[in-house]
Amino acid sequence: PHPSCLLASVHACGILSDVLVSTAAEHGVPLAVVPCCHSRKRKVLEVASPFARNLYDEIISNAGKGCGGTPDLADRLDEARMVALENAGLDVREMFLPKIFTGKNRLIMGSPLTDSQPKRSLKQISDDQTKRSWISMRKGHMPPLGNPSSSRFLKGFYVPCKDDEKNRQLVEKLAGRAAANDRKEVMHNRNHTKSPQMDLSLWLPEMDANLSEDKLSRIVESKYSVKCNVSKLGSVYINQSGRKAQTFRIQYESDDDTIILPFDDAKSMHEQLYEIIPKAFPGAECR
Repeated sequence: PHPSCLLASVHACGILSDVLVSTAAEHGVPLAVVPCCHSRKRKVLEVASPFARNLYDEIISNAGKGCGGTPDLADRLDEARMVALENAGLDVREMFLPKIFTGKNRLIMGSPLTDSQPKRSLKQISDDQTKRSWISMRKGHMPPLGNPSSSRFLKGFYVPCKDDEKNRQLVEKLAGRAAANDRKEVMHNRNHTKSPQMDLSLWLPEMDANLSEDKLSRIVESKYSVKCNVSKLGSVYINQSGRKAQTFRIQYESDDDTIILPFDDAKSMHEQLYEIIPKAFPGAECR
């Protein structure tokens, strides 16, 4: 993010809170977040800030142990989030919104240090920490970072915050209920894709020259109102009797660019191909 940006979210569900904290810690930008849906899942560790990785690991590793598991999970995770911001050199404050608005009312705010306050670089902090054992560190100290650029928590995560024409256009494109609904549909699709894809393995007819990717694509597009892209996966398989088989990957996409094709609709079309293909290509058989 641009240094002038403010990362803000109310009820940032589950690991979204950790993505925001990690982003603010890594880039030294201000943050105001109200966490929600605190999770014990180990996926938290994939996005947890390295500035408090030992705390995250301790919380997740101990989750579920004992009679009560981790009854204070929300408090402990939010503490780790605040420690991460503090270790990154941000000034951190914790506030509580009136409960009349929400039960999940903890507000975590982090502000970068002023120019008059000394701030250590990631490398300086990392060098200091690698001199000590991770296990022997007291609570609140960060573990060795290694190469910060290899962190997974920022993979694919972009915040268009710089105040320029390009980013204003991008924000305008992302804003609004229609755009939010489109993102939700993509999120609910398997593999979070706008173009669901599935594989189809076929026993080829003896004269298989006409069973091409292009012809398969045209069959799908003529049957349904979709765009279709077909590609071969791997080489032809030949069994002991000499029968040949080929696997195809079929990618489905709505012919209307403004509509996202649901995975279940694509799956229904795909299943019907098991009856359509043998009729269109005599001798072909779905494996």
